[in-house]
Amino acid sequence: MKNPPGYGSVVDLGGKRRRPIAVRVPNGKKFNKQGKEIIDYKYLGYFERTRQGKMDAQTLLAQYNAGTAIDIPRTTSSCPTFQEMADMWLAKHLGHIEAKKGAVSDQLRRAYNAAIKKCSPIHGKRIDAVKYQDVQDIADSASNMSISSVTNLKTVLFGVFDLARKQKYITENFIEDIDFLYKSKQDKIHSSFTRDEVEQIWMKSSNSNIRIILILIYTGMRVEELLSMKTTDVHLDKKFMIGGVKTDAGKNRVIPIADKIYPFIKELYHVENMYLLPQSQGNRRFTYRKFTELIWDPAMSDLGMDHLPHDTRYTCATMMDRAKVNDNSKKTILGHTKAGITNRIYVEKDLQDLLTAINMI
Repeated sequence: MKNPPGYGSVVDLGGKRRRPIAVRVPNGKKFNKQGKEIIDYKYLGYFERTRQGKMDAQTLLAQYNAGTAIDIPRTTSSCPTFQEMADMWLAKHLGHIEAKKGAVSDQLRRAYNAAIKKCSPIHGKRIDAVKYQDVQDIADSASNMSISSVTNLKTVLFGVFDLARKQKYITENFIEDIDFLYKSKQDKIHSSFTRDEVEQIWMKSSNSNIRIILILIYTGMRVEELLSMKTTDVHLDKKFMIGGVKTDAGKNRVIPIADKIYPFIKELYHVENMYLLPQSQGNRRFTYRKFTELIWDPAMSDLGMDHLPHDTRYTCATMMDRAKVNDNSKKTILGHTKAGITNRIYVEKDLQDLLTAINMI
């Protein structure tokens, strides 16, 4: 018997999925790549391809439509794992390629499967439970791979999380914020700015984009740390910021504001903005892709240089080494200490040491 319009359905996603029986319900409309309006679906749960699994799926769908509390069996989840989402994305993506260009090459299949395998640390995690750092760790572990392999990894991750966003499992695709590095032909991933290059940057510091480069160099912040820095965590009166990502040591750490870049931070600071460096007026923050497109790449073009954004962090470390900044201060500034700094008493006690250290470069 056919279900009434808007009721939803139980579908078999096919393939070798562990739980291929899915319960889905209409969730508005969306446009496909051809511009045609189609139904957008929300997936409620996944079940094994067994008689009991199909019965449980029908029960779940009935409960949902009755408005009663949904009782999902322990063997299922209302949200797919990364592996399950990746399987769905791969089937859809390769299907689109076949529809447009014909048969998909074995080489491309192997490349995408290798990229999915690289994500093994999050295979068993629900897609809505995967965090920024989980994915950044995977990207970091791939930094010794070639540009083509890293590009495939980025394509897979972006596609999987965008499919999850479209299916309403997550609200935001944060893959654009991930810093993807790769192995160059010279086997060199990072290169610090030289002394001469830093001097050239200062000579062009009237350019607002170039001033952002100097902020990164003289704080040692990762790009993501600057992009996520909230105005409320900037304390101009005492010349420090609270922020950081990645390790426990790096999170919520004190970031001293060097005298050289204090005017640049003050210029960016607007109390009505949520972020220190908003993409537009108000509360919208930069994605990594937009940052490189609108700030980093134009700055590199103006300077005639070829560096990655992460090179600023290496430059800060190099300059502190050169200035003989003590090891403890250097690690604290870069977020390499054993514990994050959140206690205000600690800030009052040791901020001056960190300011002295960063002003040495």
